[in-house]
Amino acid sequence: MLPAERPTATRLLFIRHGESQSNAGRWISGHNTCGGLTDLGREQASLLSQRLVRAAARAPDVVLSSTMPRAVETAEIMASPVGMPVHQMFDLSERTPGECEGSTFDEYHARYGKFPFVDWEPALSPGGESNADFLGRITRVLADVTGTHDGRSIWIVCHGGMIMGATALLMGTPGGAAAPQWQNPANTSVTEFLRPGPAQPWALQRYNDHAHLEGQQPLGDGPLLV
Repeated sequence: MLPAERPTATRLLFIRHGESQSNAGRWISGHNTCGGLTDLGREQASLLSQRLVRAAARAPDVVLSSTMPRAVETAEIMASPVGMPVHQMFDLSERTPGECEGSTFDEYHARYGKFPFVDWEPALSPGGESNADFLGRITRVLADVTGTHDGRSIWIVCHGGMIMGATALLMGTPGGAAAPQWQNPANTSVTEFLRPGPAQPWALQRYNDHAHLEGQQPLGDGPLLV
């Protein structure tokens, strides 16, 4: 009898976009107000690209990004040295903010009487996604991506909220305002999951790995969803 064929592992490399114009300017951006990357953000993406080129075991079979300009620009910088096209998926986008999109943090405070991201469970403003809505979208897009690309190495260039939500779901950690929260990942940080086979659980290999940014300006505690 021939030995059973060993299942091929599936690898997810979540990469947060580089510093965005909204990160630097402290405004709440959505699809209509995303200003793309700053010069620092492009430098961060280039540094990570150089690092990943040297990591042959993590070479991608497919590169995905959200449709938001800051993620697309980051993904294009990342994918160019490995000669891969970037496939955009709307459902990898950051949590939809609603009517407050485009507001600065101070404008948000003046309008709603609190700063953004203080209360994670409800929508940020009318028309936005609640945490439950957002986690539902993340659940669906993860099932789509891992089902379509099972057994492959997948780079997913997306956003802090998406990475925190995906990590919570893949690790089976409890939800809700009182639950332990995953740290907001740094710009161009890498969060990596490995699944040895289709019926096996996901294993977290690294979270918020931003070693390539050593020597840049201090990282600080930035807001969650910009």
